[in-house]
Amino acid sequence: MNRYEAIGVIETQYFTIASEILDAVCKGANVEFLTSENYLGGRLVSLIIGGSVSDIKAAIEIARQVCEGKPGNPLKMALAIMNPHEEIMKFIVPAQLAADAEETETDVEKSKDMLGEVYEAMKDADMDDIDVEEIIDEVESRKEFNESEEEK
Repeated sequence: MNRYEAIGVIETQYFTIASEILDAVCKGANVEFLTSENYLGGRLVSLIIGGSVSDIKAAIEIARQVCEGKPGNPLKMALAIMNPHEEIMKFIVPAQLAADAEETETDVEKSKDMLGEVYEAMKDADMDDIDVEEIIDEVESRKEFNESEEEK
C-alpha cells in the first residue's frame, strides 16, 4: 500500500505562505502533494508530501529557503519520515485509503463479472463433467492468497 520511500511534513504560518511553499517544492523536487491541514483559521498550515528520500530532503530545504527572508520565519517545523509505516499513512492520508479501497472494490466487481462470463461460457459449451463451482472457488481462493501475499 505504501507508495512512498519518504514523506515530508512541513508546518508553517499562514495559508498564503503554505501555498508558496507547496508551489516551490512541487516545482523544485519530484514530490507529490498528499494532503494539508489548516488550524487556527489558516494561521497554521501543515503540508504533507510524498516521494523519494532525496526528493523529500530537497523539498524540505526548498521550504526553508522560501521562508528564510520572511519576517518572523514562518516555517515552524519541517521533517522527513523515511520508509513510513502503513499505519502512519492511514493517519496522514485517509482520503488515499478511501480511494485505494474503492479501487479494490472495483477490481473485485470486475473479477466477479469475469467469473460470471466464464461460468456462462462453460455452461454454453456443454461441459457437464467440469465442476464450475469448484473452479470458481479455486479462483477466488487463489485471489485471496495473492492479496494476502501482496500485503506482506
